[in-house]
Amino acid sequence: MTAQAARERRRFVLLMLTPATVLLVGLTIIPFAISVAFSFSNYSLVTPDDFAFIWFENYERMFASAEFWNALRVTVIFTVAAVAVELVLGVGIAALLHHETRAVPFLRIVYLLPLAITPVAAVFTFRIMLNPSLGVFNYLLKQIGLPPQDWLGTPAMAIATLVAVDAWQWTPFILLIAAGGLAAMDQEPLEAAAMDGAGPVTSFFHHTLPMLFPYLAVAIVFRSIDAFKTFDIIFVLTGGGPGIATRTLNLLAYKQGIEFLSMGYAAALAIVMLIFTIIASQVFLRRINLFRPRATM
Repeated sequence: MTAQAARERRRFVLLMLTPATVLLVGLTIIPFAISVAFSFSNYSLVTPDDFAFIWFENYERMFASAEFWNALRVTVIFTVAAVAVELVLGVGIAALLHHETRAVPFLRIVYLLPLAITPVAAVFTFRIMLNPSLGVFNYLLKQIGLPPQDWLGTPAMAIATLVAVDAWQWTPFILLIAAGGLAAMDQEPLEAAAMDGAGPVTSFFHHTLPMLFPYLAVAIVFRSIDAFKTFDIIFVLTGGGPGIATRTLNLLAYKQGIEFLSMGYAAALAIVMLIFTIIASQVFLRRINLFRPRATM
């Protein structure tokens, strides 16, 4: 390749990368830099003229606040419970649908429907269905002789209900990844295990699941990050209640920034959420590398 051709190629590559770079800088890097700057300030929409850098006072206030630690606890509980339920259901359904039958194509469409429904519309529908007086869930419980439940009225029941709604919406995501992993899986170890007399359950836990783990690790990371910042389900169904029993970090940042107009403190909360997510995902990925089976010579 001549020098002129090399220069033209570099110019073409730069020209192609320019739109994406401008969008990345304008929509991601600059807003992030502004958020970091706000987190070190007392910026409030109530008194914007009193703007001043207070450095780490927002973070000191945050870590000294019982409300922050409660929100962090609720966020971790919700994330772990939701991802665990979705992982078990997604892998289980994918395994059941892996064997082709006449009903499998129809069932795949049914199981993937929640991903096609607008999240806010689905959550508002659940809000009506969970109404303690007029909701369909309590009506069905009465029909089978069970007492009606206040689905969102107590802390434990509210968390469980939020996890169930999130699982309904996002289990198909795990299902898609698990189904793709099963379709791409090498069948020879499974056939060898069957020839050695291993039953379906034994073969699944000792052979299928370990080979499926790299795919599930990707699903766990993405779903954990998404569940950690869940907002719409909690905001519509409970608003963080009863009391502050379901107030997550994302909802706390919303209330501080949008309701109380304390943009500096809300930005600090958002930065802490980002740092926590990065650290947790890195720790998880490093543990995957530690426990990944090594090739033998």
